[in-house]
Amino acid sequence: MALGGSAARRYAEAMLDIAARDGKVAEYRAAFDDLAQAIGPDALRALREPSVPVQRRVDATAAAAKGKAAPIAALLQLLVRRDRIGLLPGIAREFGELVDRREGIAKARIATAVELDAAQRSELVARLERASGKRITATFVVDPSLIGGARVQVGDHLIDASIRAQLDAMRSQLASS
Repeated sequence: MALGGSAARRYAEAMLDIAARDGKVAEYRAAFDDLAQAIGPDALRALREPSVPVQRRVDATAAAAKGKAAPIAALLQLLVRRDRIGLLPGIAREFGELVDRREGIAKARIATAVELDAAQRSELVARLERASGKRITATFVVDPSLIGGARVQVGDHLIDASIRAQLDAMRSQLASS
């Protein structure tokens, strides 16, 4: 896989290559998610603290990576030694996004004027999946300013079927007449 983009993305691409080669993509994803959650902002600051000896910081990451695949432990040690451990949350996020893209999963952000029940959510996601040809993982939010309808963001594609958008379009059309 060609390396490109941010440092976090490049590390994630390299780790995905290793995970795919070893047939352990799901295991690596779970490990990165666990580590990003376990090593929060305070721990990241401590792991970057120059007054703490590097070997002690490396030992701390080795303990955090205990039970994880060896390449993940090695990556954590490399990140600590190069003072790049702050990239860990970004690497975990990028790794997940790369895996999703590889598996044909798209993320959608769906804003509605009112809360949808489980059946309505499932139906909306199913319609999006049929239209896009991809599996969709959706995040739902309520935005009362929409008045009615929905605003759906899938990747770079925005579908605004809200009453607010329709009213704005009518206002523009009437103003130009």
